[in-house]
Amino acid sequence: MKNTILLFIAGVLSASVCAQQDPEAKKILDRVSEKTKAYTSIIADFELIINNRRDDMVTNSKGIIKVKGDKYYLESMDSEVYFDGKTMWTYMEDINEVTISEPDTSEGDFIENPVKIFDFYNRDFKYHLVGEAKVDGIWMYEIDLFPKNLNQPYSRFKIFVDKETEHLYMISAIAKDGVDYTAYIRNAKYNQNIDDSLFIFDPNRHDGIEIVDMRF
Repeated sequence: MKNTILLFIAGVLSASVCAQQDPEAKKILDRVSEKTKAYTSIIADFELIINNRRDDMVTNSKGIIKVKGDKYYLESMDSEVYFDGKTMWTYMEDINEVTISEPDTSEGDFIENPVKIFDFYNRDFKYHLVGEAKVDGIWMYEIDLFPKNLNQPYSRFKIFVDKETEHLYMISAIAKDGVDYTAYIRNAKYNQNIDDSLFIFDPNRHDGIEIVDMRF
């Protein structure tokens, strides 16, 4: 469930396009990154659509994400993910179980750590400004990203950025296994006061909880 939720939290263009970075796309992505990282916190609703092309099945879920620095809290359906910058707790309400781990935040991308969503492109991807498009009545910049590492499970990411606010609106992931993900970010609030305790899971609040500790 955690991996599904974080897959906010990805067709390929021609080789000539992929072989170079698009300076106009970089300017937009840099502005989005700088603006977003300047906020002390972000709280937003999200909608995640999973399109399983192999089985011709589409599922939809909604949730909320709260980010403060390198910490985040994510809630969707019957699961909650807490991350305090070092330790991650994934709580499954339906079975009253929490899994504890310490992910390596120095590696990976925003699929594993949504905090990296606004600067992962500089290191991991080539990018191309497709143009401008109207989505849900809002003018957007449409940008395609292609992984530099061809062994990645995704062939392409597509990002839509609100042209007026320069905030991320939608990101989609085209996966090689036939399961694609699209996440919409809505009702975002910035610079809200969030206590650090939100990012730490307290097992004492759940009677009879089963704890699976994956730390070594």
